[in-house]
Amino acid sequence: MNQCRFQRARSPEQKALRRAQILDAAAGYFSRQRFETISLVDIARQAGVTKAALYRYYPSKEALFLALYLGELEDMVAVPLPEGQAGPMWERLSELLLSRPLFCRLTAILHSVLEQNLDADQARRFKASLLQHFTILAQRLSDHFGLPVDKAGTYLLQVQQALIGCWALSHPAPVVADVIKQPPLDLFQVDFRLALQAHLKALEDAL
Repeated sequence: MNQCRFQRARSPEQKALRRAQILDAAAGYFSRQRFETISLVDIARQAGVTKAALYRYYPSKEALFLALYLGELEDMVAVPLPEGQAGPMWERLSELLLSRPLFCRLTAILHSVLEQNLDADQARRFKASLLQHFTILAQRLSDHFGLPVDKAGTYLLQVQQALIGCWALSHPAPVVADVIKQPPLDLFQVDFRLALQAHLKALEDAL
């Protein structure tokens, strides 16, 4: 591997590039593996940095993947809902989520895994960032669909809860997935797209 890739980043631009390289490497591994099987050593190698250098940017695997989650959320906030696109709120929001599988996967382990080892300051900063993004998204839903902002915020939280549950049920452990392929146990098979759409529609109908 080219040794220049291991040179320490010094300027703000170099540091931003290094962070992006690390996050891209983490996203690549997470698209193929479960969180618990991913090694920071492998991520560092793929990003072209030493493990010690990686820790200067992200002190833990959880911190790295929380940053990846916030980056995905920031991307969603930055992309406006398509103007003139027909369809109810639940349909447009479900299509937005389904187009971002990395965000869905990260959301599914956000509370049960990624937040577990945060200290109070880290948790406060993360939740403050989360609140900022949720507020923007709630205002966007309000502007597009005429929903009061407080109801839009409540709906977004319910959508998050539905996403977590639907993802967990539709992505069982490999041995379980194999067992439920045949009747009568195929009753427990869940299609993520259909389940998410059904839940988001029911939640909107209940507003």
